[in-house]
Amino acid sequence: MIKYDWHPLRYVPPNTFLTLNTKLHLAAQNVALVGIHYTEQEDEQSYNTLSWIPGLWRMAGRWVEGTKTFRSSLSLTSFELFLVDKKLNTLGQFLLIDKKFNQSLLWLEEQMDSLDLGHQHLSLKIPYKVKGLHQNLPFDGVDLDLLTHLGAYYHNTFILFRDFRSQFGDATSEIRIWPQFLNQTINIIVKDSGDEHLDTYVILGYMPSGVYAKEPCFYVQSRPHTEVAALKPLPKGAYWNQTDWTGALLPISTIWHLEDQQSFVFSFYKNAFEQLKNALLG
Repeated sequence: MIKYDWHPLRYVPPNTFLTLNTKLHLAAQNVALVGIHYTEQEDEQSYNTLSWIPGLWRMAGRWVEGTKTFRSSLSLTSFELFLVDKKLNTLGQFLLIDKKFNQSLLWLEEQMDSLDLGHQHLSLKIPYKVKGLHQNLPFDGVDLDLLTHLGAYYHNTFILFRDFRSQFGDATSEIRIWPQFLNQTINIIVKDSGDEHLDTYVILGYMPSGVYAKEPCFYVQSRPHTEVAALKPLPKGAYWNQTDWTGALLPISTIWHLEDQQSFVFSFYKNAFEQLKNALLG
């Protein structure tokens, strides 16, 4: 049985976190490449996204039809790439530790050939920019205990997003991990226009670092953006951001000392969501 328990988040030196997250970010591109080059792109936004698999502690891509139906995934406990079929039988496995990114690509090419998909479709061409993406980056010095802990950020937010999905049902999107920044999000529709591109919605998210803040953070923002200056203060440690984008931020450093991190982060998401929803609906 899959356990949806909260895993306490502990202090990690910022530079240590950033170094490992950079390697994790690059490794995840190997998984994303399968979705980008081998799935039908019905949805221009979601075909390359990943999903958190709580029972396996993995980031997994979309299912692909070949000689077998399979999908690629990245383990955040062993730092291995996997290809599995619908019954979760392992079709291919590659340990990334002390390898280089180009070696993982060569392995992926071999796997695609074995599944009769052809490696000629595989390339580093992706529809977004990733800072530091180069084939010779080594996956060295990976601390598996710390990597597993980084997985807890995705696992914990996955748990909270499931709670929102159970409350709002069809008004929520899938829980997605976006390989461009490795952020995990869920969208909650507050005004359905009949056209998903024109819907009014609130985004709940987790961002590893380097985009919205210098440290990992939980965030809430709306589409379209709304004015936040007149909104009520958020729980202690959280704040309304009004610089390059508008929304709510909760830096991870504000919750390390808390005994009940789960309730606090959930209350942050709920508070910011309710305020943005009300602002959007006028």
